[in-house]
Amino acid sequence: MSGEEEIRVALKVAYDGTNYFGFQRQPGRVTVEGALVTALDKVGAISSPRECGYRSSSRTDRGVSALGNVISFRTSFPLRSICSAINSELDDIWAYSIARVPDDFNPRAARQRWYRYYLPKGGQDLTIMKDLAERFIGIHDFSSYATKADRNPMRKIDSIDISDEGLFHALDFRAESFLWNMIRRIVWVMNEGSTGRLDLASIGPEAKKKLIRIGLSPPEYLLLMDVDCGVEFELDERARIRIKRMAERMMKSHSMNLIFSEHVRDLSLRGL
Repeated sequence: MSGEEEIRVALKVAYDGTNYFGFQRQPGRVTVEGALVTALDKVGAISSPRECGYRSSSRTDRGVSALGNVISFRTSFPLRSICSAINSELDDIWAYSIARVPDDFNPRAARQRWYRYYLPKGGQDLTIMKDLAERFIGIHDFSSYATKADRNPMRKIDSIDISDEGLFHALDFRAESFLWNMIRRIVWVMNEGSTGRLDLASIGPEAKKKLIRIGLSPPEYLLLMDVDCGVEFELDERARIRIKRMAERMMKSHSMNLIFSEHVRDLSLRGL
């Protein structure tokens, strides 16, 4: 980096997570964050994650994709060139908008996170599924839907909305934060309950009859749609072109990527 004054920036990033071992850096593993940090270092935007105060918003699991994750770091790199510089080093990850933020900005302290799960249609009773969704909204102890590593299982889900997306039911989850694999566990019980494979009385964080086992829905159908950090981002016009090219390439891939591509295309057209 140059000797110019450093400022803290936030970037919106999107990625196809199917070829990565999750977002967070892991020794010996190919991860989204690892690829991003390597690209930032290679173009000279940062010297090291620690020295630049690198931070990220959401640590998506292996196979999970994103349209609006947020990373932040200090840099003296020209702001108008950061997105295009990073994107020149990456294939299925790209930065598409940027914002200058205060030095104490922490994307982990987001106002709200929005995830969407694409549940393949297969005999679900939509009325039952919507009733089950209501059971999870609000503040609850999600111990049954958490792992032992989660020290505080209390969470507040703001909303769960269900809509029709052709071959899929789109389940939109909004909350300040979620436990590890929490959404995929909730989707699993909602699917099993709405298809008659689970006792409805056993479903929900307040259910008196506890389930012996709660499975995990496949990660490939989960998308981190957006993270609201209370920041106004500016779209990088050159990234818009890259998004369109990425969408065209991904249209040739499997069904989940078709969905991902449609959202990426819509994102570029709406200028988000």
